[in-house]
Amino acid sequence: MDGMPAAETREKVAHWVQEGLRLLPHLPPLLHGDTAAARVVELERESEKLRKEVADLRRELDELRREHDRLRTDRDEVAVVLNRLMDSVQPINQIAQKLGVRRSPFERDPKASAAAPAPTGSPTPKPS
Repeated sequence: MDGMPAAETREKVAHWVQEGLRLLPHLPPLLHGDTAAARVVELERESEKLRKEVADLRRELDELRREHDRLRTDRDEVAVVLNRLMDSVQPINQIAQKLGVRRSPFERDPKASAAAPAPTGSPTPKPS
């Protein structure tokens, strides 16, 4: 402070005093450690609670993964069965087409319906 003017030195000291007065109320709890210890205990409790939640979420995630794997396996098995079914149905359809067999006894033959006259509900009277 040898090279500083007196006004500047007074300004710095006044600033330090104001800063000290602002921080002074916070000093006793820090010295006694009550606030810090209570905060540490609170943070430890919260940390333990979060650890339990993470462990629960990991267990749930493992269960979901197992379920996902099981469903994927089921889906793959169904796909194999459907492929086998389609492989067995295609030759039957080809044989039926060659034989001219309709798929349903109620299905109309498009060739026959075009050639047959349309049915009428009642006979029409002849003009006299």
